[in-house]
Amino acid sequence: RDLASGELQTFDLQGQYRLQDAHNSISLGIDRQGFLHLAYDQHDTRLRYRRSTRPLSVAGWSGELPMSGQHEQHVTYPAFIVQPGDRPLLLLYRDGNAERGVTRLKEYAETGYWFDRETPILSGAQQQPWTSNAYWNHPAIGRDGSLHLSFVWRTHLLGDERRVNNIDVDYARSPDQGRTWFSSRKRPLRTPITQVNSETALAVSPGSNLINQCSMALDSHDCPHVAFYADDPDGVPQYQHLWFDGRQWRHHFVSQRTQPFVLAGQGTLQIPISRPEIVIDNDDCVYLIYRGDLSGDRMVAQRLAPPHYEPDAAAVRALWPEPLGFAEPVIDRLRWQRERVLTLQIQKCLQPPNEGAAAPVYEPLRLVDWRLGELFSTGT
Repeated sequence: RDLASGELQTFDLQGQYRLQDAHNSISLGIDRQGFLHLAYDQHDTRLRYRRSTRPLSVAGWSGELPMSGQHEQHVTYPAFIVQPGDRPLLLLYRDGNAERGVTRLKEYAETGYWFDRETPILSGAQQQPWTSNAYWNHPAIGRDGSLHLSFVWRTHLLGDERRVNNIDVDYARSPDQGRTWFSSRKRPLRTPITQVNSETALAVSPGSNLINQCSMALDSHDCPHVAFYADDPDGVPQYQHLWFDGRQWRHHFVSQRTQPFVLAGQGTLQIPISRPEIVIDNDDCVYLIYRGDLSGDRMVAQRLAPPHYEPDAAAVRALWPEPLGFAEPVIDRLRWQRERVLTLQIQKCLQPPNEGAAAPVYEPLRLVDWRLGELFSTGT
């Protein structure tokens, strides 16, 4: 989209894709020369990757390519990390599966080739007697170029109910683009980081409906803020805000839901609330963006004001007036970072459970821009 004129350019990337599997996420990156990079349609399968044939253009793409050729047979959740300045494009991804996973980084060199960081960042693949996997929230980049990760650990399903078992919210920070890692108190962490030597920012007990792969953002002091949901003391999943204030980790329950639900079984689940997104403005106001039963399935933003970030049920604004089914918030992070404009992809989603087949349903796809400060100051 040309932001000056509003003109949209589209390109249909022909191929065979498993569109019903919501695990097969898509990531778009841009390198220092302006070429676009696309990774897509993989769930514990080989890497699927293409590059644009011209800078800043969606009009032409390469065929499918390998990157380095290493650790590319069991790829899930690709996430390009676009760094500021002259720092290289990175790819963060899982190598392995949900109960035995390794988190790896690849780096795109100016020569036009990808290469692998030798040591994984996170790993539960070698633990004994139980293996695990780390699911990260969206990584965040600090003003100083530091790379921040928050993540949960998953082990085997629990009991006859087969509850999904994500535990704890952990954290690590890298000052050098993922080569070395430290705790929030700047203590060095050996890599790969495991459940043994990881920093736990918030302990969450097994089987507490802790959702994986949510969101994280940094405030003006490069302190991390994490948005997620998990059970409250009464066993009802609630949106929660976890942040480091420079000295210690702090935590609030944000929502006041009354209806319990259980994350159980394998595959894609039809969950009554979406994963939350989080963005932070220049005044360090935090905005949680979500869709669910507490908003009539409308996409909304909830503001948490510094310095204490006390939840306020009145500080919620609708971002779209219509219910969106099982849609989750998809935002343009780079535009938020550069302009403090929130661009949302709006599309109703009728996700079939457990990757089941369903007749195609075609819904309009929109890009909607919001200036959140103005939205909350005027109430419209």
